[in-house]
Amino acid sequence: MNRSISRLRSSKRRSRRISNLIAFIVLIGAALIQTTLSPYMQINGIHPDLVVVLVIAWTILSDLEDGLTWALVGGLSLDLLSAAPFGIFTLALIMVAIVANFSHGRIFGSSIVLPLGFTFPLSILFNGIALLILSLLGRPVIWLDAFNDIFLPVAIFNTGVMVLVFPPLYYLYRRLHPQPLSF
Repeated sequence: MNRSISRLRSSKRRSRRISNLIAFIVLIGAALIQTTLSPYMQINGIHPDLVVVLVIAWTILSDLEDGLTWALVGGLSLDLLSAAPFGIFTLALIMVAIVANFSHGRIFGSSIVLPLGFTFPLSILFNGIALLILSLLGRPVIWLDAFNDIFLPVAIFNTGVMVLVFPPLYYLYRRLHPQPLSF
């Protein structure tokens, strides 16, 4: 009995390390793509927040600890690659991961319905927090224009991107965290 518990704990630690390594690779790659290729991914001047979509999807699939790890890695990647004051994207992504975690383990956890339903409001939350921090730092923000011209179109775009991102992440999550049979 103790041996099987020890193996289970070792397996969970190993899958968490692999998950963190994958987070590092995927999120840095997504941040690089988002910051360097965004002019080529635009539709009407709006580009998707790939890192935000990945953090939302993984947090819904996994737990808060993994979600916060992905938010931290993704946020730091965006902060390092952007001209915005350092820490804005990290703080915004951490808040998004915390809110996304409220859905963890819900009945639609393996369905695309829940991530699609959460992506729209969480995208608005992410951009709202980022602009709020900029505003608190003294940068001028025209909120109504930002909401109409940035928040809504980006949230719609991110929701569409989630349709493409969630299935491979779901597959990856199930490979890293196989579910034990229960009767």
